[in-house]
Amino acid sequence: MIIKHKGNDLSGLVEKSTWSGSRLQVARKLVFEYVFDPRDPNVPQYVMNLGETVQGFSETDSAKPVFQGNIYKIERATQAGKITVTAYDNLFILTKSKSTRKFTNMTAEDIASAVCAEMGIKVGSLAKTGVKMTFVAADKTGYQMIMMAYTQASKKNKKKYHPVMNVDKLDVIEKGTLIGDFEANQFVNEEDSTYSESIENMINTVKVTDEQGNLKSYERNAEWVSKYSMIMTTYKSNPNRNAQEEVKALMKGPERTGTIDLLGDYRIVSSYSIKIIDMIAQLTGQFFVKSDTHTFENGQHTMRLEIEFENTMNEEKGGDDDGRRK
Repeated sequence: MIIKHKGNDLSGLVEKSTWSGSRLQVARKLVFEYVFDPRDPNVPQYVMNLGETVQGFSETDSAKPVFQGNIYKIERATQAGKITVTAYDNLFILTKSKSTRKFTNMTAEDIASAVCAEMGIKVGSLAKTGVKMTFVAADKTGYQMIMMAYTQASKKNKKKYHPVMNVDKLDVIEKGTLIGDFEANQFVNEEDSTYSESIENMINTVKVTDEQGNLKSYERNAEWVSKYSMIMTTYKSNPNRNAQEEVKALMKGPERTGTIDLLGDYRIVSSYSIKIIDMIAQLTGQFFVKSDTHTFENGQHTMRLEIEFENTMNEEKGGDDDGRRK
């Protein structure tokens, strides 16, 4: 990755950089280490400050940055003569800035646009839902408000959504969109992979009681019970809560995780999906990128992907369509 600050190319100073993101982290992060040693007259004394903007470019395309963000942390190692810089894209602002607002008969995309306007974030392409809603967001971050809206839309249209920064503009994408012309292949671009399965945290039966503890029903995943034996928990009903949703949330199936080390490709970032062909690890098909870490060092671009087996959306509860808080 070519890193630029105030239009200046830092390639000759940067020794290592990592560019990463995840479904849970949301904001993408760029961390790089560069040489700064006043003791050496041959090394340019390049100074950066908190709040300044840095950009990252692909080595083959200098027209549009793949990353743009502000510097939030600077560490100086005086003896080693190195400075480490941490920058986040503008989704970081949305995850930190809070507000209280009431949204009335607005679509998720209109809510996202309104939140961005209040918090000084430019808007790019927002996934269209057409689903209108009314709710109050009290002391919520901009990210939470946007995802509250898209969570409500998701319940109606069954699609899943995720926010990403396209340089300095916010896009909301349909999560899990396949990067169609990329394939992770053990014989072509894959360096290593790991895969694990576990039922240690499984819950496949829920005993539902009324408020006094009297049995109302047993809710089961019959397939899991038959295959793995019964593992049960209890749920006490509350007339003010959605029992069906909460019982469903208590169920936990087999946990599957996978990590793949590959040759780097700038297109592969969290919340999209890729095709994988790995006969040894038994990973073959379409999988979802939960997190990605791209590393640039010694002229090499590699990436480590954490994959998910289901298209999981970051749901944000807090408002429903008639304006009541849950």
